[in-house]
Amino acid sequence: MDYKLELEKLVCRSNAVAHFCDKYSFDDLFTVQMRDFIGNPYSYTVESFSENSCETGENSVTITFSGCNDLPGTEVVIFVSCDDNGTLLWDIKATPGRDYFKTEWIDFPRLELRKNSDTKFLIPNAEGTLITDLEERERRAPFKCKYAEYPLTGIDSFYPGPAAAQFEAVYDDAAGLYIGCHDISDAPKVVDFLPVNGRVRTVLQQFTGGENSISGTVQLRTFKGNWQDAAEIYRKWMESAGVMPEKLTDAMPQVLDASPVILAYPVKGFGIDAGGLVPNEYYPYSNALPVIDKFNEKWDNPVMALLMHWEGTAPWAPPFIWPPSGGEELLKEFVDAMHERDNSVGLYASGIAWTHKSMIDPDYSLEKRFEEENVADEICIGPRGEAWSRVCNHPRGQRLGFDLCPARKYTSDVVSAEIRGASGIGVDYLQYFDQNQGCTSPLCYSKRHGHPDTPGSWQTRAMQKLLDNAQQAAGKTLIGCENAAAQPYVKVCKLNDLRNHLAWSTGGVPVALYSYLYHEYTSGFSGNGVWLHGAIDLEATPFFCVWNLAWNFVSGNLLSVVLKDKGDIHWNWCQLWSDPAPEQEPIITLIKNLSKWRRNEMKKYLVSGRMTKCPEVTSQSCTICTKHQTPPSVPVVHAAAWQNGSGKAVILANSASSSSVCTVKFDTACEIIITTADGKETVTAQTVDVAIPRLDAALIEVKEL
Repeated sequence: MDYKLELEKLVCRSNAVAHFCDKYSFDDLFTVQMRDFIGNPYSYTVESFSENSCETGENSVTITFSGCNDLPGTEVVIFVSCDDNGTLLWDIKATPGRDYFKTEWIDFPRLELRKNSDTKFLIPNAEGTLITDLEERERRAPFKCKYAEYPLTGIDSFYPGPAAAQFEAVYDDAAGLYIGCHDISDAPKVVDFLPVNGRVRTVLQQFTGGENSISGTVQLRTFKGNWQDAAEIYRKWMESAGVMPEKLTDAMPQVLDASPVILAYPVKGFGIDAGGLVPNEYYPYSNALPVIDKFNEKWDNPVMALLMHWEGTAPWAPPFIWPPSGGEELLKEFVDAMHERDNSVGLYASGIAWTHKSMIDPDYSLEKRFEEENVADEICIGPRGEAWSRVCNHPRGQRLGFDLCPARKYTSDVVSAEIRGASGIGVDYLQYFDQNQGCTSPLCYSKRHGHPDTPGSWQTRAMQKLLDNAQQAAGKTLIGCENAAAQPYVKVCKLNDLRNHLAWSTGGVPVALYSYLYHEYTSGFSGNGVWLHGAIDLEATPFFCVWNLAWNFVSGNLLSVVLKDKGDIHWNWCQLWSDPAPEQEPIITLIKNLSKWRRNEMKKYLVSGRMTKCPEVTSQSCTICTKHQTPPSVPVVHAAAWQNGSGKAVILANSASSSSVCTVKFDTACEIIITTADGKETVTAQTVDVAIPRLDAALIEVKEL
């Protein structure tokens, strides 16, 4: 029996799968990678087997591959079924033929998809990235599709980490295909697409922890619409699976409720990590108070001072950060003064790596402590016993060292002790898990740590336990990470440094997937934009700061800016202060206007609401001059739909320095209440035109007839 033919018959019961697949799509269904007892990798595919058999059920196909040419006795069994709704469920079991081989990961199902001129691809990294040209991405973008391996780069579409969800989607005007790993164990995986010979192949590299099968089924499901419709499928599964923590509405942290604007700045150096450790005008810490007072007055809004290069150790030199430069009392004086002004204070830190030598501060070394505390027993080990790190770890980076294993008590104890120091003086927020993008757990293959010697769901659970201990040490201090915290980590990471600009470096445009899925459970701020200028031609896109702030506002994120000298707002962190700053007035005006909306009429939506599918909104467009793709055309008016209880609204933000008119089209006629800075009006219609003042927002509340 021809398994390809039988599989094609089953697949054709799902309209979207049939739309994007054809009978030639099943020649390369899987890749399995094993490791031998030494740690050497061995991969096998369909072509590695000389025999196959196929059994069919009423709505299922079971395919067995045997006769492995490379390792006799190895067998792969695939089970595919189709439910009454046309959803395809995919499972696989890959059994090595010898017990001294162990399954490391399985890429399955590897499906080749047909693409049309209007096809769009949604991947979950960078809080949601929408790509139209995957070939251009592979040619030009820094962040390409690739398998995860030891040590992690921190920038791939790796879940749980830089990819905050474990699904992807492809759609065009005719149909959409949702591809979801419904895995409640949260095993590490890569979720991506790869262009292959004029077509597109799904990439679902799933680490098994040494088990012979993947955790949970892979679901392929039809949908009609856009990325939000695909996100709705995942959200319904996620909530029905019971994997989410309590919502923010049940325990809203005071800092989030106050909606501060975040001011990120270093107290040493001049805007780049290699800029030296010379104290600048913001050190000692209280020197920044006049600048902070200025922004309080301009925005009539609380702010959070988020400090960089404040550590008493060395900047970005994990895991140790405490005590602060100048001592606890010096920083506490600043914290107290900020609290008296109803402001808050946050600190950047560096994650759970181990710094042997700082590349920023040549005098800082942990080599002696490494030996004295036998830290070699605590670091992450590679599959062949090697030990090295990749994130921020190179001669032109911030440090040289290793990654600490999250499953080790030593790691958890060190993290908790460092966090306890910051919380003890009343720091409101600690972005401790910098360099652990999305709060990623690094890969570890150690045979001596007491965990399985291949990556799997165990490392996600270890990271969750470490986070629980960290939160206990933190008390009321909020904890967060670099990038949006992945799904398993949102319970603790309630405020995170977002990186939507990484979508541009992935060859796509950012979409608010993260807010759509998780805004009710966690929050984020628009980020310090690290290396933003590496993705965007800022000279050719002088409006980018206001465009990005408006995007984050409608997405429910706190607004943030980076300061350079003299209290001026800069483009992003890692840009020298000597570089010209963006125009200040549009940024200051936009933040003033948006902050007022967030504190008042829009608070119930943007602070504690639930994002829903946005109706069709059209406005004038602008071009973002990117460095790694054909410059995309994007709207100047950003839009997102929100719900809180019975309240429903569309929120609009105009990033243009002139008034903009946009058109909002609902599915049916409804009662529409339009509120702008110019007043309020109520109409009954299906389509409305809304005039939004320059650098301002509008609230459209909707009541069904």
